[in-house]
Amino acid sequence: MKKNSNSIKCLYLYFFLTLLWCANLTAQSEIKTYTKIEELRASKNFNTKDTTYINLILKLAKEKIRTNPDTTLLLLKQAHKLCLTTKYKAGESIALSTYGYYYFEKGEVEKAYEYNMNALKVAQNNDLKKEKLIALNNMGLDFWLQGEEAKSLTKFMEALSVAKELNDIDRIMSLNVNIANLYSENGDYETSLQFLEIAKDLSTKNSNHKVLAYTLVNMANEYIKLKKYDEANEMINTAIEYFKKEEIIDWLSHAYEVKGSIALDQKKYKQALNWYAKAEKLCDEINFKYGYTILYYQTANAHLGLGNINKAETYALKGLAISTELKIAGTIKDSNAILAEVYNKKGEYKLAYEYLNTYKDLQEKSSTEKFKKGLGILRSKIKFEEQKEKLIQEQNKAIARQKNYVYFFIAALLIVSLFLLLIYRTNNLQKKYTQKLLEKQEILLKHEKELSDSNATKDRLFSIVAHDLKGPINSFHGLMKMSMDESISKQDYDMLIPKALKNIQNISEMLNNLLVWAKTQMEGIVVKQVNLDVNSIASKTILLLEPIAKKKDIKIINQIPKNTISYSDKNHLNIIIRNLISNAIKFTKLGGEINVSIVKKEHNLQLEVKDNGIGMEEETLNLLFKKKHIKSTFGTNKEKGTGLGLYICKEMVESNGGEIRVSSEKNKGTSIYFTLPLEEKNNTKV
Repeated sequence: MKKNSNSIKCLYLYFFLTLLWCANLTAQSEIKTYTKIEELRASKNFNTKDTTYINLILKLAKEKIRTNPDTTLLLLKQAHKLCLTTKYKAGESIALSTYGYYYFEKGEVEKAYEYNMNALKVAQNNDLKKEKLIALNNMGLDFWLQGEEAKSLTKFMEALSVAKELNDIDRIMSLNVNIANLYSENGDYETSLQFLEIAKDLSTKNSNHKVLAYTLVNMANEYIKLKKYDEANEMINTAIEYFKKEEIIDWLSHAYEVKGSIALDQKKYKQALNWYAKAEKLCDEINFKYGYTILYYQTANAHLGLGNINKAETYALKGLAISTELKIAGTIKDSNAILAEVYNKKGEYKLAYEYLNTYKDLQEKSSTEKFKKGLGILRSKIKFEEQKEKLIQEQNKAIARQKNYVYFFIAALLIVSLFLLLIYRTNNLQKKYTQKLLEKQEILLKHEKELSDSNATKDRLFSIVAHDLKGPINSFHGLMKMSMDESISKQDYDMLIPKALKNIQNISEMLNNLLVWAKTQMEGIVVKQVNLDVNSIASKTILLLEPIAKKKDIKIINQIPKNTISYSDKNHLNIIIRNLISNAIKFTKLGGEINVSIVKKEHNLQLEVKDNGIGMEEETLNLLFKKKHIKSTFGTNKEKGTGLGLYICKEMVESNGGEIRVSSEKNKGTSIYFTLPLEEKNNTKV
């Protein structure tokens, strides 16, 4: 049951020619396109509605279909939306054609056809010949993939007419190759070679080495079928040299596969397997799914020739699986044929019978009488107008013969179609509503967790605040009562009042932070960024905190240069610097020193508040900035705090687009670093 995989090879070349026509360039080309886009965006009068920009986005989308399909989809959505907004019809047609190419790559041929049909309508309605050519070519490929050869040929012929009108040599060559493959698929190798010779002559005349190499691969396939192995080897070797030089991996893989096919056709099975192994290795490098479809089938054939039944079974099953996934009719059919032979040799006759029946059904479908007659009429006609006229006549005859059958079954088909449509719509609606419910459930669960965390933090803070306020307020109340009752001596009063005032000051700082936190929880953090002088903010904050520092004989040094400008929120920066310096004062011993400095980096400013205080252990360091670890702490002079200030600092730094981190060493001091945005050139300094 071994046979030439004509249909497989045609579909395989369909894939490559799609790559050629859709300009799927190398990674280097992607970089060039991306660079042009960035240059355009950086230009003074840049406008997203500029057609040059839209064309570049569409080009990059095509280039990334193989390397990054997710990016392709995002770019297409952006470009298509811009085309609709600006009524740019040429771009709209290209965007729709590229969608068709994208879905073809995914094996979703119905979607691919739908998008290409819409692209053709836009092009025809607006007399866009170039865009019409792209859409027609894509539709021809879509029909081909689905086994609709007659429809495919009609689209290719129409596309060839437009290509000649535009004098688009590249597409004229490619279309001739496609038409050649259609003849080859129906066993008319001589006529196929005539069309390939046209493509070869054009590519040689125009020094298009790439298309010449593609054409030679196709011609080698035809010479294999004609048993002209020397000519086939000569052509494929020339193509291999070109693909190696240009590092075109997918086509090099295909060329190796053709080398294997030459050996296979001569029953040199081991030699064939060596070439197939090389081809498979290249397919693995780029995850080339279409390459696997024909490669697995041919490898199974070679193993079958050597009597390696189990290996033949493995590769045939792999070939059937991936062909089914990509919906490639030819390789599905041929994989069924070889599996029928494998199971017959293994004595599993029931399985063999099932695969054989499937193969016969597919073979009958692919060999429709109307297309064979259409190709017979076209055999000796090279000129398009004659071919087109003959094909239309043959199609009309076929339609006349089948009209009675169509009328008989049309009612039943309509009923079945309506029933299937209702099932499809019901399933889609059910999936849609189920997905919406799941999304809402996920949002509710997320909000529930956030609310629970927020309530836990609130309860913990109120517990800490209540505990920390109770002692100092009771003490102050007692002191005031004794003073009013004159039950305390002046000496004792003078001794106790400074301590009470210090407690009240700590309470004030705690309440300030608590109020800031409460406001952010209720309203969210509102950022109003302006250009401001960081030195000025730091100087005013240090001036405010110096009386507290002097009580501990601590020196605060501002090393920030004047006119150091950052694009930040003024209130946020005040709160951040005040909290960090206050913390440094708390945890620095008598006679210590605090340094405030700044370093300008490539993309931001980095401000540092450094002290030579008591420092922290690694365990304490890891718990900073976390709400659930907020608790009361004491400074070197028994100053009390909750740790809420540091958490607020983290939220405000991040809201301004920065990051905060801490380094500390026990008994040696602590440095807190946070980053600030650089100056915005187009904003006024405040």
